[in-house]
Amino acid sequence: MRPHLLATAIALCTAALALPAHADDSYAANTLSGNWGGTRTRLHERGVDLTADYVGEWLHNTAGGTRHASAYADQIHLGAAFDFARLWGWQGASLHVDVTNRNGHQLDQRAGLGTLLETHEIYGAGKVARLTRLFLEQSLWDGLVDLKYGRMDLNTDFYSLSCDFENLSFCGSLPGYITQGWYSWPVSQTGGVVRLHPASAWYAKVGAFDVNANNALPSQGLKLSAPGRSQGTLTIAEAGWDTSLDAGSHLLPGSWRIGAWRNSASYPDLLLDVNGQPQVLTGADALQRNHTSGTYALVTQQVTHNSAGGGLSLFGNLVDADAHTDHTDQMISAGLLYAAPFAGRPRDRIGLAVGRNRVSRRVTRAARLANAAGLAPRPVPGSEYVTELNYQWQAAPGVTLMPSVQFVRHPGGDAQAGSATVLGLRVAAAF
Repeated sequence: MRPHLLATAIALCTAALALPAHADDSYAANTLSGNWGGTRTRLHERGVDLTADYVGEWLHNTAGGTRHASAYADQIHLGAAFDFARLWGWQGASLHVDVTNRNGHQLDQRAGLGTLLETHEIYGAGKVARLTRLFLEQSLWDGLVDLKYGRMDLNTDFYSLSCDFENLSFCGSLPGYITQGWYSWPVSQTGGVVRLHPASAWYAKVGAFDVNANNALPSQGLKLSAPGRSQGTLTIAEAGWDTSLDAGSHLLPGSWRIGAWRNSASYPDLLLDVNGQPQVLTGADALQRNHTSGTYALVTQQVTHNSAGGGLSLFGNLVDADAHTDHTDQMISAGLLYAAPFAGRPRDRIGLAVGRNRVSRRVTRAARLANAAGLAPRPVPGSEYVTELNYQWQAAPGVTLMPSVQFVRHPGGDAQAGSATVLGLRVAAAF
């Protein structure tokens, strides 16, 4: 993204403040362009919902890395949902299509931060347009069973964590950032999901997805399937429970999720060779593991309610990946979101998160063995610690600005690396 586009994005927010209000529907409160003179409502009634949004993030490191640098990256997203019941009388069926386009540069690369997880969550997957979702959904028996099949990002159904932060440690489908074969937004892969929803408060679901490394290539673009042979199948299971705590005059919502995955593809062991000896000492071919697996849990619970309609919510996340094959094998994070912090700012929000990303102990052991053997010295990695504080300010209906500050201690898990401090500004607009 060219630097002048940051000024363009901020000018967009300023111009939005001067737009006339449309107080007749929810589109006016949540989008920049409103109801299009009632067209959006008419389309919805006929079974068509169209969305478009823009996210741009500017970051600058004031400390850490090999040099001070700035970077801007952005994403344009277009989406459409077609309700077949309203269009053709096909009850419970729908089609979902999403296309994304990303551009710009990554701060971690420009500044040489050496982080395990990016400080720039909107960057990644190539500077191309991608088919992120194209799947059919069928709901049966009043929602008791839900079926999906097609191209989709796994955030759609598994580890669906919203992006309230700029650091990737606290944003989106976290397992996809550290384990192999699991691709996160905006990359899609072919698969299907079956969800059972026997009660309003809980559900269970299982999905199976094709594992193909070509899914992540920029050349994949808008293709309906990835070229080349499948390397295996990624199977994921998740169970969830939604809470509504009684706080007198208000209910406090919450969500609790646990899950596990198994990838049948083969990947090299991070420590051992084909003979079961440390590869860093023998130089032989790595031992091939015939599968990888992991588990996760995430929880969000609102704990207070304020007079402006918001309140304090607490969250926690845990991902345990496969230490044999995944360089970063564990992510732990916790934090808070405080909505409507001021009476006159009901749509603003404060966010604070802290987390730890741990390098696999097999990588650590390999480094220690190499150093003990007198080979080329290498750092012995451990854990990377991340903190982010931000404030999301609604500039106009559908437009937000979010300044932030990130602090990364031991980037890359290297205790000898200097800590990094990163300032950021996100602009988001829903049209």
